Amino acid sequence: MQMLRVEPVWSGFEAPLHQVSLAALPEVLPDEDAQLPPLVEASEWSTFKTDKRRKEHLGGRLLLGASIEAWWNERRFVGRTDELDVVRDEHRAPYLRWRPGVWRQAPLPGVSIGHSEGRAVVGLVEEGWSIGVDAEPVDRRIAEAAWDMFASAEERSTFAGNHPAALRAWVTKEAIQKALGLGMHLNPRHIVTEASRFVHHGSVVHVSHTEVDGMLVCVALAPARAPPSTPEDDVLEATRAAMEADPEWGVGCKTTRQLA
Repeated sequence: MQMLRVEPVWSGFEAPLHQVSLAALPEVLPDEDAQLPPLVEASEWSTFKTDKRRKEHLGGRLLLGASIEAWWNERRFVGRTDELDVVRDEHRAPYLRWRPGVWRQAPLPGVSIGHSEGRAVVGLVEEGWSIGVDAEPVDRRIAEAAWDMFASAEERSTFAGNHPAALRAWVTKEAIQKALGLGMHLNPRHIVTEASRFVHHGSVVHVSHTEVDGMLVCVALAPARAPPSTPEDDVLEATRAAMEADPEWGVGCKTTRQLA
């Protein structure tokens, strides 16, 4: 896959290690009986009703796989993307996770995936941080009928005759929603940045805008969110709770050796 690397510029912020890439969506879909590429979950793939949606999903996952491989290569880390799953939390925010049975504990980057007008965009960020990315063609005009859905009255007053301002606000809010892992659970009309940052419940989100190859790309970086628990996490938590509830609780056989 041919990737175009995006190089965000940050003002007054020492950004963590991150990587953002663009790529064209695939023109051809896999045959029905063909094996799906890594990171494409068959059960999710089967729910898509249109080829357009399948191409968007496939393009995002292909770019994600290529981005992860580039991320690992730059850090001389040995891994395979078929050892990974993409899981989602209750707000459908994506996370990378080692597949059960792989027995890998190496940290994985935070991830954000998007697509628009035949392009996919993927962002990765080092452990401890969360990333949100959004991209739109620079000449896209956000319909005035949609302004009320994502912008406050004060913001909308700045959009009249200034469609680039509406587009910039659109990609900024999308990226921030993704970086915070909230999606539309965070009302976009409540997102108003000041000096390239947004504060939500004490968490500071930093944003950067870059124009590359005819696309306006917004990248948002925030402190990491807690990932969804794994089955292994649930077992460990149940074990911890049992041990706290019963000081005599033990693991293994019940034989106790008395050492004199």
